[in-house]
Amino acid sequence: MKIKIFLLTVILLLFVITGSGIYFVFRQMNIPVKTNPIIPTYDKYNYGSADTAKIVDFGTQPNSIFTSESLFHDRILQEQLAAEGWKLREHRYRNGYDMIPYTDGRLDVMVLGDIPALVAIDKYKIGIFAVCRQGYNTIIANRRLTPSELKGLRVGYSPNTTAHFTLDSALQSVNLTINDIISVPMTPDVMEAALHNHKVDAIVSWEPTSSRILTIKSYSAISTSYGFSYIAINLDFAASHPNLQKAILSAVVRATKWARLNEENIRTNLLWDRKAAIIFFGYSPVEANAKWINLLRKETIDNPSFPMLPLNFNDEEGLLHQQFKFLKKNNILPISAEWKKNSDRFNIQFLPEVIKESKIWQIDSFDYATEKLYQEKESVQ
Repeated sequence: MKIKIFLLTVILLLFVITGSGIYFVFRQMNIPVKTNPIIPTYDKYNYGSADTAKIVDFGTQPNSIFTSESLFHDRILQEQLAAEGWKLREHRYRNGYDMIPYTDGRLDVMVLGDIPALVAIDKYKIGIFAVCRQGYNTIIANRRLTPSELKGLRVGYSPNTTAHFTLDSALQSVNLTINDIISVPMTPDVMEAALHNHKVDAIVSWEPTSSRILTIKSYSAISTSYGFSYIAINLDFAASHPNLQKAILSAVVRATKWARLNEENIRTNLLWDRKAAIIFFGYSPVEANAKWINLLRKETIDNPSFPMLPLNFNDEEGLLHQQFKFLKKNNILPISAEWKKNSDRFNIQFLPEVIKESKIWQIDSFDYATEKLYQEKESVQ
């Protein structure tokens, strides 16, 4: 019996040693060790019928700054919703494209970037009512170049995004197309390493990736364009519950005014954004420091008209129409997509009318809780 136990122990030790050795060899050969992928469970989120449950289902993106976190700390909004028997419920998504299928009526309010917003508008009954961020996309090369010199070079970017649109526009301005470069699809988190390791000659990304990469002296910005993130609302929900729509949009304006009061309030917003991302993703690049404070100011509150939609949004010469044409050209929107239908969903007039009722909606009063007022246990895994 003792001999059997001894032999079994030896076999187990050999198995452990051999397995460790194989793992070490794989690591030395840079062969990636298989890990469990992140599997979204969005279908398992608890989407209730708004009228029955009296819950506003709010789709958020925790990887962004100053888009929605303040609304979940806003006691005034909580009281205004409660006065009508309602409350907020948050549903977190990795990005806007993940959220699109759930803009079919399961979500009442959403944070969407401009490209996913245009796609969702064409599919479902949603409208755009406020800006929650104006970001910038930059083409960065490993040396000084002009857009025309991108021809034949390897360019890393995320397809079907505002970064892709920025690249397409820059190439078009010098009579080139995507077919004139070597496209290298990649996510922003690997772009800096790809440039450093000479796997690409240039990248296209949004903030804060672009600002971080440009701190390296050898890299140079070629071209820049801007894009937006929006507060979108289901149109059936808005029509049935106009006071709830006004309360939510008032909270967006209130958060903007609160952030403009002092730098400490901006730091608090950044800490909320950071915590939300860590809870959902397990990490966050956001810090409550000078770099992030300046970025938040640049993309939000330093614009005097923020969070209102730009007055020229529906112009055929404007950014929105250029993005619309880009999406049709790349078959992201169908040929049948109509510009008027899409542009009419951007309601420029509604938020200014809500601001006129500032006393009713207490836009100039502030009462924020340190912790979130609504707690959900949903996660991406």
